Amino acid sequence: MKDQPLVSVGVSAYNRKDLLRLCLASLLAQSYQNCEIIVVDDGSTDGTNEMMAAEFPQIRYIRQENAGDAAAKNHAAREASGKYIVFNDSDDLFLPQAVEKLVAALPDDDDNAVSYGTYQTIDIAGNTLPTKRKAAEFPSGRITGSLLRHILVNSTATLIPRKLFLDNGGFDSSLRVSHDYDFFLRISLASRFFAVQEPVFLRRRHGGNLSAGSYDKIRVVHDVLERFIAGNQEKLRPFAGIIRKRRADIHHKLCREAGKEKRYKEAREHALQAFKLSPGIKNFCALAKAMLKY
Repeated sequence: MKDQPLVSVGVSAYNRKDLLRLCLASLLAQSYQNCEIIVVDDGSTDGTNEMMAAEFPQIRYIRQENAGDAAAKNHAAREASGKYIVFNDSDDLFLPQAVEKLVAALPDDDDNAVSYGTYQTIDIAGNTLPTKRKAAEFPSGRITGSLLRHILVNSTATLIPRKLFLDNGGFDSSLRVSHDYDFFLRISLASRFFAVQEPVFLRRRHGGNLSAGSYDKIRVVHDVLERFIAGNQEKLRPFAGIIRKRRADIHHKLCREAGKEKRYKEAREHALQAFKLSPGIKNFCALAKAMLKY
């Protein structure tokens, strides 16, 4: 252990007592020994505090007034003692070698580097579900271009030097979702990322997922991306083609979700924007459908 840097694992929890129990069991079973676990309870009302006291007295437990997932994660980082911080959501499970693999992926000489892993999807009961892999091989190095194309890095199972996290302001707590995408876009301009290609955690899909799709949530992704582009125009000039395609794809998704939610005016507007940005067959069909149906 004396050769292993301390890794702090921050767990944000809100009214998921039974899933949190499984999450913590997966963290206590890590092959990497030099870990501290910090649970920040974002104002749960389901008996999480009693469960923690009775079943996990060895784990540091902090309760805060409900302020959202980003605020809970930031709280964990401020309270942490580790050289590195890694987060886990209370409904997800770390595989036994997750922290070990994330630490091993980092270079020894770069305190500005981040490692990240991918996941296997499971359902509420823990059964394996098909997992759509966003890249044949996940990129390492300066990955701004890749992040502009896809959300590849998750708040869960991404190992970050704690100082780097805090010096860059942590997650934006004004964002209910996509605070991790916002943060990783921001630091990608100066930090290197190192990918662990195999899954390191199990991502649970259920009706309460913060990241589940909807018009409003995809609109947050759109706004995060536009804010990042507006603030870094000179640095992002080499990615102009990628940005144009990404904007078109997001408008296409917004059109689809707006149609599902009967927000027909928005559906037409986004279909038109998608076609203007990328006038191909997919966006032409979406535009025709929006104008005829909505």
